[in-house]
Amino acid sequence: SGESRMIFHFHYTTWPDFGVPESPASFLNFLFKVRESGSLSPEHGPAVVHCSAGIGRSGTFSLVDTCLVLMEKKDPFSVDIKKVLLDMRKYRMGLIQTPDQLRFSYMAVIEGAKFIMGDSTIQKRWKELSKEDQAPSSEQSPPHPTKITTEKYNGNSIGLENKDQMEKINTDLSNKVQDITDGNIESTVRKRLREDRKANTAQKLQQMKQKLNETERKRKRWLYWKPILTKIGFGTLILVGAYSCWKMYFQEHSL
Repeated sequence: SGESRMIFHFHYTTWPDFGVPESPASFLNFLFKVRESGSLSPEHGPAVVHCSAGIGRSGTFSLVDTCLVLMEKKDPFSVDIKKVLLDMRKYRMGLIQTPDQLRFSYMAVIEGAKFIMGDSTIQKRWKELSKEDQAPSSEQSPPHPTKITTEKYNGNSIGLENKDQMEKINTDLSNKVQDITDGNIESTVRKRLREDRKANTAQKLQQMKQKLNETERKRKRWLYWKPILTKIGFGTLILVGAYSCWKMYFQEHSL
């Protein structure tokens, strides 16, 4: 048809399977590069996000981006990360494979919320903190601490009020991270106990099946040999009787 289409491919090469990126700054630096390309814009159609299984690293990327988009559209305090994840799992089962990936997702959302709250310097700090784009230089100075400014950004004042809001977001989400982590540990313990009980039950059932099978084999052997042994017994009885009669008859006539 002569139609052509441009494809953008972003590959996060230093993100190990079942693991997490080096830091939230490195991850968000990558995420915002993808955003700046327009690949996640609705007018370009749905983006394809995939890894090895399509649930661990892909789930982390999708969860963080979705939460940040929701924070941009409404009050950041109203976004429930756990609820968003559970809703996403209705369409892709098993998103977020490990507790570390879930913990990292919360940390990345906390860091990304600072940009949404109006910190215009945060992206620059992400690039400075990210060690995955370029090799670290000995001459590079450490990142400066965050300054409290009162300049305008997108019509919003960035000052003590926003600093307090960001600290509140950090505290709330950090508490949620701890709750989720504790819940995951408790869930893992319960899961192991259930698996142990299932294994013990399966072992007992297997032993019972073996005993029943052995009993059934003995019964079948008896049913097989029973008519044969019965016939042999009757035949032997007839032969003994015939021999006894013949012997008695022979003794009477010999006298």
